[in-house]
Amino acid sequence: MNGVIRNVNILYGTNLDLIEEHEVWFQNGKITNITPNSKHKANVVIDGNKGYLIPGLIDLHVHMMWDGSEDPVSMTEQEGYEQMMIRAVANGHHYLEHGITTVRDIGSIDDISIHIAKAIRRGIVKGPEVITSGKTLTMTGGHDPFWASFVDGEEQALKGVREQIYKGATVIKVSASGGVYGRSEGESAGQSELSLQELTVICNEAHKFGLTVASHAIGRESIKNSILAGVDTIEHGHYMDDELMNLMEEHKVAWNPTLYVYRQVAQHQGVPEYARAKAREIVKIHDAAFKKYYKRNILIGAGSDAGSPGVSHHALKDEMYALNETIQDNMETLKTATVTAGEILKRKTGMISEGYVADFVILQENPLDNLKNLDSVREVIAKGESVYVKK
Repeated sequence: MNGVIRNVNILYGTNLDLIEEHEVWFQNGKITNITPNSKHKANVVIDGNKGYLIPGLIDLHVHMMWDGSEDPVSMTEQEGYEQMMIRAVANGHHYLEHGITTVRDIGSIDDISIHIAKAIRRGIVKGPEVITSGKTLTMTGGHDPFWASFVDGEEQALKGVREQIYKGATVIKVSASGGVYGRSEGESAGQSELSLQELTVICNEAHKFGLTVASHAIGRESIKNSILAGVDTIEHGHYMDDELMNLMEEHKVAWNPTLYVYRQVAQHQGVPEYARAKAREIVKIHDAAFKKYYKRNILIGAGSDAGSPGVSHHALKDEMYALNETIQDNMETLKTATVTAGEILKRKTGMISEGYVADFVILQENPLDNLKNLDSVREVIAKGESVYVKK
């Protein structure tokens, strides 16, 4: 079946160029043509009502089964497997309502996100495209042990990545350093955890099977080890410096800075004090690093860390607002969650162009005028199917 979206202003191509009096055709979930307005018949006709058609949004860093409360770890300890599964499904609906049609879930207890991703692909439940690691690969006792597969040494690292691929992971997540939230004792945010050798084995095996690797890396040594090992994205990356950024450019590693979540952890009164104290120490360092290096020749993507303390499952917009404080260009900021995000994923998504996935959001107002117009969602189309219409 073919379909068309008519009577709409299109943010087209790599530069999100605004084109008027055109329509978008799609078939089998892919964009087939973008033409001037016509009266040709189609199986599915969607009236854009003179709104603004943007690519479906992409959140590069989420945790679907967390609830975004002040202490989601505590919440998951109270819930059983079935409740966590139901919560993740509900959050999938929530993403669609806010125009988020693709998420990358990189940390999930009992591989719940892998099961959700499969259920969505099979049409059992509605939700965004879920690219997921399931469990993360972490040293014994390392960062976020509640959803970790512990690996110590190169042999266990090899086995760990193979296990996640066998289960159905579509990205591999590693914890190269400690973190701010998750454990009240026993870890430091900047402490390097997985070794260069372990990370290299993981990256080589993941790439052999066509998967990318995302690295939780806050401290300097962990960032450097991750880059040299061959990871595809650095998540967080607080302690960036000139040498590390040169390596990022040389090795073509993308950066998902996740600015918003650390501000929330530092400021949110209900967050456990151990996490607030660590976040307060590094949030200014984080912001300063982004301001210094955001113009370098690397891909920068938007990831909200949705589900983390004080971070809702539509906080991708909050992350974009945080990024835009420094970027100060609505188009470039919107690209971090559309065009550039798709490039980071190495998938034909995040752009309105022939051959790309037919994921769209129809907005009432133009987000290039004001990013807050991302809240004016009228309809969401995922793979050519209307999945949400505002009542």
